[in-house]
Amino acid sequence: MISPSFSLISIFIYSFGLSFVTSSYLSIFIAPLLLIILQRTFFLKTLKKLLFLNVFIVIMGLSAVINQDYEFALLIILRANALLLFTLLIFSDKSLFDIATSLQTLKAPQKLIALFFFVGKFVIIIKNEFETTKKVMRIRNFKSKSNLFSYKIYANVIGMMIVKCFDRAEKLKYSMILRNFQGQIYQSHTDKLTFIDLFILLSVIASISLKIGEISL
Repeated sequence: MISPSFSLISIFIYSFGLSFVTSSYLSIFIAPLLLIILQRTFFLKTLKKLLFLNVFIVIMGLSAVINQDYEFALLIILRANALLLFTLLIFSDKSLFDIATSLQTLKAPQKLIALFFFVGKFVIIIKNEFETTKKVMRIRNFKSKSNLFSYKIYANVIGMMIVKCFDRAEKLKYSMILRNFQGQIYQSHTDKLTFIDLFILLSVIASISLKIGEISL
């Protein structure tokens, strides 16, 4: 498993290095290709997310095409896809709790670490509530239509979820007060650097420093 704290560092180095790449080179995909091999079980799921995000990337590229700057449009698309593919793959097997743990390893402010923990907790709560609501609506044979009744149902569902989130937030608040929470999250373990992490770091450096496979229009 790739270390969560190293994942944050490698994304920072990779994104910072890509910002200085001014020509379209295939070598910027060295690091993402390595992650495709290491995280191959998550590749199809990641590819679906990437295809969806490409809708917005293409829109950004079209602004350069309108100005007849085709080289820049290609550069935007390649750099964005390389960075998104790298980010999605490296975090494909990690949760917000892993990110919070990595922030603690990197000695980030305690308030930021606590924020990630609580956000992660509420994401799970909201997801579970949404799944439960979907099952209830399916059992009641609700079918979405473009009419006033369907819109009222959606409004009621959203309202119920907001009320439940506030209720859970209050319960969590009092629970933390009873446990004498002082704004600090304690972890029983920290990340350790592995050989795979070092290998990924080398691939990131190669991606942003090598200039191989130039593409020109």
